[in-house]
Amino acid sequence: MPLTQNNLEGLIRLLDDPDTGQVEGLLKRLAELGDGELEQVVARAENASVQVRRNLGMAVHRAVFTRHEPAWREIATARNPDFESALILLGQTALVEATPDPRQRLDELAQAVGRQLSGDRAYDNGLAAIATVLQEAGLRGNRNDYYAPENSYLQCVLATGLGIPISLASVAILVGRRLELPVYGIGSPGHFLGFYGDADLGIGTYFDPLDGFKRLTMGDITGLIGQYAPGPLDTRLLKPVSDREILFRTLQNLIGCYQAKGEHDRAQNLARWQALLQTG
Repeated sequence: MPLTQNNLEGLIRLLDDPDTGQVEGLLKRLAELGDGELEQVVARAENASVQVRRNLGMAVHRAVFTRHEPAWREIATARNPDFESALILLGQTALVEATPDPRQRLDELAQAVGRQLSGDRAYDNGLAAIATVLQEAGLRGNRNDYYAPENSYLQCVLATGLGIPISLASVAILVGRRLELPVYGIGSPGHFLGFYGDADLGIGTYFDPLDGFKRLTMGDITGLIGQYAPGPLDTRLLKPVSDREILFRTLQNLIGCYQAKGEHDRAQNLARWQALLQTG
């Protein structure tokens, strides 16, 4: 049922309270409103005070997480979480302009890689094809605004081409899986890497998603990881990680970004989703 003008005026007054303890209960109720009612409140608050808009922004984000949490719980607690669906669902909480159909865009990228291969799935050719297509699609590291949260959301990365190592590696993994190409994530400290090849035998090539999906020598890897873990290279750091581990680290990055921006409520919502991954 649409909110009345009196309802709206009352909500705006309550949202203007600087006491977060007093506002907390109201935020919970707002997060449970239907989309139409919440849109009414947002429209009415367009010219309201900074305090009102800040509190309403928290309510909107809570509503998004509340709406998607059952689906996230189902994915996160599964024995083998659906990696692609999880990243898409996480991207739907970003509330920014992004690629409307990420699966279609990933399909298009995979088709372009397939045309590059022309049936030749040799290790070297496969990695070269993925690197060429993703570079031509504009995927690259966002070195100018590395800690922007948008760099971690799949839809945003596909829309802007800008990401960080783990999100760019995730795109390469999802494209590779469409063609049954062996692409994996490497959870090295400080700088996420990629691997193309036989993960069980350790035969293949490491690559840097941030630097144009460039092939890496062991010397390159030692230099990169040495910035974050000084000393002799521990080869255990070069083992492929599971989808669950990639999702956990993606969420950890986002939590850190929002905490640094002072958006603690949003960080808490993400932390709750991260905790669900640990129960699977």
